[in-house]
Amino acid sequence: MSSVLVTGSSGGLGSATVTAYLEAGHQVFGLDRVSAPDQPSFTPVVVDLTDEGAVHDVMRQIGPIQHVVSIAGGALPDEKNNPDLAQLPLGVFRASLEHNLISAFVTLQTALPNLRAANGDRSIAFTTSTDAMVSYGLPAYAAAKGGIIGLVNSLTNSLGGEGIRINAVAPGDIPTARNRAEWAHRPDWYTNLAASNPLRRLCTPKEIAETFVALSDRLTGITGQTVVVDAGLVRGQIAVADG
Repeated sequence: MSSVLVTGSSGGLGSATVTAYLEAGHQVFGLDRVSAPDQPSFTPVVVDLTDEGAVHDVMRQIGPIQHVVSIAGGALPDEKNNPDLAQLPLGVFRASLEHNLISAFVTLQTALPNLRAANGDRSIAFTTSTDAMVSYGLPAYAAAKGGIIGLVNSLTNSLGGEGIRINAVAPGDIPTARNRAEWAHRPDWYTNLAASNPLRRLCTPKEIAETFVALSDRLTGITGQTVVVDAGLVRGQIAVADG
């Protein structure tokens, strides 16, 4: 049984990912600011992922880990509700970097000794976003998620030399409960988004979770990649722009 660390484990994508790994027979450790219920083979841990010292303490208690899945983050409501760049407070931009990019880096840096202590195939998968690839109008979130892709590209060779694979998964906008609440001021947001996708639908948390499991368990020749799971959104947007 492999050990898997999932951050953001109490959210819509995170909880689906925990379930997918448990169903695949893994031991899962879930890190989040919000507690999750205990269940067999799952250990929830409440921690602020931007608190480097606290996360170090958690990692020392966990021990060897084969796979790390970094999901914690998300676009901040203050940015979703403020479409005018000239009016976006600098504090919101900084907070988005902290919430998405810094938390991912802290996860990687503190979990690296755990990955090195494990045997066999090991991997880390970050969550980036199609926001870094198409124009949603969320510059702070896009910049933070673009930084995730930069992390993957910059570390592929060095981590590969240690037998550790590193990838990113880029979901399209997933209509989780939190996302629906934060886009409530634009009630047609998800209807219009689905209609503009080549598959004419949105992806589900389960589909994103299955991508993470596949990258760690089956697609063991993949490293240094950003895997887009978006029902065709990015390609559809490019086609419209080229048309």
